[in-house]
Amino acid sequence: MTSAEKRPCLDVDPAGQWLTPGWFALFLGFLFISSFPAVLLGGRTFVIRDFGMFGYPLAYFQRECFWRGELPLWNPLSNCGLPFLAQWNTLSLYPFSLIYLVLPLQWSLSFFCLAHMFWGGLGMYLLMWNWTRHGVAAALAGVIFAFNGLSLNALMWPNIEAALGWLPWVLWLAQRGWRDGGSALAWAVLAGAMQMLTGGPEPILFTWLILFALACGDWVTRAAARRWILLRFCLLGALVALVCAAQLLPFLELLVHSQRDTGF
Repeated sequence: MTSAEKRPCLDVDPAGQWLTPGWFALFLGFLFISSFPAVLLGGRTFVIRDFGMFGYPLAYFQRECFWRGELPLWNPLSNCGLPFLAQWNTLSLYPFSLIYLVLPLQWSLSFFCLAHMFWGGLGMYLLMWNWTRHGVAAALAGVIFAFNGLSLNALMWPNIEAALGWLPWVLWLAQRGWRDGGSALAWAVLAGAMQMLTGGPEPILFTWLILFALACGDWVTRAAARRWILLRFCLLGALVALVCAAQLLPFLELLVHSQRDTGF
């Protein structure tokens, strides 16, 4: 008998059997359309606080560099010049930054944030479904994760919103990765790298603390696979760092030379 089969809730969800991933995605999409119609249709855009003062200027500068065919290493427009790519939270090497680099910026940066909110809600549904096999519980978790206060407040920080959007996917795929290995581990590395490239340090640290706790739990309960769990967990971290080296190494060098005092 597997650990999943021991859970009593697996056989008591007749009301939630229709809540498949496809139906939940449609339901979650309806919630986003009804909650942010003007933003999604281009009539309005986010602007308050750091979205207008930090996130939008970063995206604008990156977009200008992109269309000039330049890698945004240095930003000469802020504070008499400062590193850009090495800041890590600028989304310089995040592949899905192409959303606002190619599409009209006034609409696409807001869409970028909302798309990652949706992605996080869908990921949380799949994570909870994998853990509980309970459709209603998984759907409730997905909606709460997408529309909780932290996610809504993070709309002013595109990098934090993107990192939160990947959080449940990393948890789900990483646990599968160290349990099954092979292609499951490759998908876990891909999800972990995507989150790492967003440059949201707090959600990334929180994600890996949860992963460590989950790995410790599996190490205790799955005695026969302890060696593989340890090896695959370490390999996962090493491969994510290797894939993201072009982003992490400049950041670490900037961190070494940073002169911010401890009382700031």
